[in-house]
Amino acid sequence: MIATIELDKIELWAYHGCYKQEQIVGNRYEIDIKLDVEIDAAVMSDNVQDALNYVEVYEIVKEEMSKTQHLIETVAKNIAMSIRNRYSEDVLKRFSVRVAKMAPPVGGKMKDVAVNLTF
Repeated sequence: MIATIELDKIELWAYHGCYKQEQIVGNRYEIDIKLDVEIDAAVMSDNVQDALNYVEVYEIVKEEMSKTQHLIETVAKNIAMSIRNRYSEDVLKRFSVRVAKMAPPVGGKMKDVAVNLTF
């Protein structure tokens, strides 16, 4: 049985950006993770050891967001690769990562700019 686990609107402060000021001042980011997961073993045992642990996924996001990058595309890819490396394809069937920079420095009003990756 496949279930979708969603970590929705993780809010973190980070220092990504092409401009020096962005790397000094930082910005607020929202990260969304959607994971299609095989849950048969987990629901049979009712044990987190048999499940994809969303706390671990959150920690992966937090760790990767702490590494300053120039592009949010790179940040999203690093999060995705860390998730992929942590879980086998037997458990993690498909997933997506969305990284949004809130109030980007574009010279006008904008809620966010985001990149979405799907694996």
